[in-house]
Amino acid sequence: MQNNKDKQSYLLPIAMFAVATFFYLYEFLLRVSPNVLEKELFVAFGMDAKAFGLFTSCYYWSYAALQLPVGALTDKYGPRRLLTFAIMLCAVSTFMLALTENFFLSCVSRFLIGAGSAFAFISCMKIINIWFAPRLFPLLTGLTLAIGTLGAAVGGNPLSLALKFLDWRTLLHVIAIVGIVLGVVAWLLIKDQNPNHPDTLLREEGANPGFWQSLFTVAKQPQNWLVGIYAFFVTAPTDAFGGAWGVKFLTDTHGLSREIASSAAVTMTFVGMAVGSPLLGWISGKLDSRKYPMLFSALCAALALSLIIYLPHHNGWTASLLFFLFGATGTYVLAFVMIRRITESQYVATAVGFVNMLSMVGSALLTYVIGWLLDFMRMGAVNDAGVPFYSVYDFHVSLFVLPLFYVLSAVLMVPFIVDKKDK
Repeated sequence: MQNNKDKQSYLLPIAMFAVATFFYLYEFLLRVSPNVLEKELFVAFGMDAKAFGLFTSCYYWSYAALQLPVGALTDKYGPRRLLTFAIMLCAVSTFMLALTENFFLSCVSRFLIGAGSAFAFISCMKIINIWFAPRLFPLLTGLTLAIGTLGAAVGGNPLSLALKFLDWRTLLHVIAIVGIVLGVVAWLLIKDQNPNHPDTLLREEGANPGFWQSLFTVAKQPQNWLVGIYAFFVTAPTDAFGGAWGVKFLTDTHGLSREIASSAAVTMTFVGMAVGSPLLGWISGKLDSRKYPMLFSALCAALALSLIIYLPHHNGWTASLLFFLFGATGTYVLAFVMIRRITESQYVATAVGFVNMLSMVGSALLTYVIGWLLDFMRMGAVNDAGVPFYSVYDFHVSLFVLPLFYVLSAVLMVPFIVDKKDK
């Protein structure tokens, strides 16, 4: 009898972790889908690069704006109801995007998908924090990002191949139905509290942090701002390039097919993140240091991006290798490992939300800015079909900010972050 009880107590956290991380995978698929659907979206809504950048960035604006309140709400109420609502919102909004023919409504649906997605990573971190031992946090955080980024990998070549059999609107219907099923499973499995966790005892004693207390406690810490700005710089390039502009760059400047470009720019970027996230989490745990891996990985990502952008010739193999290296070293896992290390347990979701908020502001800004720069550089140029045309030079100038972001994170942020080990 005791063995069955122990087995249940062991399996339940794993089941909850699996559901939450699958939602993170699901929202990552939705996040990067415009990269592959770019041609269909340009035609369906009459977009140019600036409009496409606006449409794509709508996801990040709502995601970023909600991170801090979602973190505080998750600390206060637990993940079950919030996570279920978020999954259903993503599914319904995906249906909305599939049905609309209006550009404004497409942006609204993208905005709502971002709002639902805002709950995914925070819920994963909360479940890890209250249901697993603290020593497992770096590894499981890396594993969460690995599983989530597999959704982005699925949003690359597999999504491109699916378009050979389904039109893009039907494909979005299928994705939305998967979300509804996942929402039902989340409601049935997720539990808000672990009766054996110290935070639960604090709640029972009336020490549960309130919404505003959580917000102010996290926001007033200077170190949280430094880690958040580091995340701002290292998250934006992966989302802007791997999630929005990478496919167009490879097809327009190197003549690769959409299938090969999707496989390289989207799939290999996020396969790289899937490998690099748990590996960097494990390395930081072994070294008992977050700062040196943060510095090294940012500089490596800057180098990989520079080679992607400025090497004169790419085929499928070279592009895939370089995008893999970019994803593996450009992952932002260490920002969350660091914020957990310097944050009290009862404020973990709020702190994660705070860092994620700043990182998504970077993604929203950079995704739109690249589109604006491309349209500014092309000076109204169009091809024979009347579609906006972007030269190699236009891309080289516009994408310069990508490696620059990583250099700034390494030079301006990491030296001033204080690891607890350094105290």
